[in-house]
Amino acid sequence: MSQIFTIGHSTDTIESFIEYLKHYQIDTIVDVRSIPYSRFANQFNKEQLSDSLKKKNIVYIPMGNNLGARYEEKELLFEDGKVDFSKVVITKRFQEGIYRVETGIKKGYKIALMCSEKNPIECHRFSLISNYLHKKGYVVNHIVGKDIFEHKLLENKLLDYYKEHHKISTDFSKIIKFHFMQSTLFEIDEIDENNLYIKLNKLVGYNPIEAKKEMV
Repeated sequence: MSQIFTIGHSTDTIESFIEYLKHYQIDTIVDVRSIPYSRFANQFNKEQLSDSLKKKNIVYIPMGNNLGARYEEKELLFEDGKVDFSKVVITKRFQEGIYRVETGIKKGYKIALMCSEKNPIECHRFSLISNYLHKKGYVVNHIVGKDIFEHKLLENKLLDYYKEHHKISTDFSKIIKFHFMQSTLFEIDEIDENNLYIKLNKLVGYNPIEAKKEMV
């Protein structure tokens, strides 16, 4: 079964970031940031990152135009203005990006999708891209430092957390340590994977209207 990785750069040093990639033999970074620059970590700006990776024989491919989270078209938004991932996945832009990623995997490249958030649950790479690839049958592994967490494991833990607490949490350390304790004798809210991702989408989705307000 084919696999793919994800990673968030946060404020890591470039040396530690590359160390994580080498630890899992990653040879290709697909940058899924809509804006491939960081105000807090210049080492991950597009040009600097590309040069640093090239020196370590790691391919850098910017794909924010295809697999980024920022959309402004009204037909791709929820009523509250946030981007609706279920609509994004059927766009030509997104499908072209997925096709390129799948082609790379078939050619034997070991790919990691990269965004800015260290915590995958807080990022669209989890609830948009990884969810889509997981449903297509790929094994998706999320790199967090030198640790790795399979997408299905995190999904199951998120579902269990919801059943226990009746709410979604993006607290990674809390989710990964969570063990479902509630007895099945008690009535619990029914939630499936699709509803889980809708709730996550509404938590982490980009809102172009709010973004414009913040710029004023």
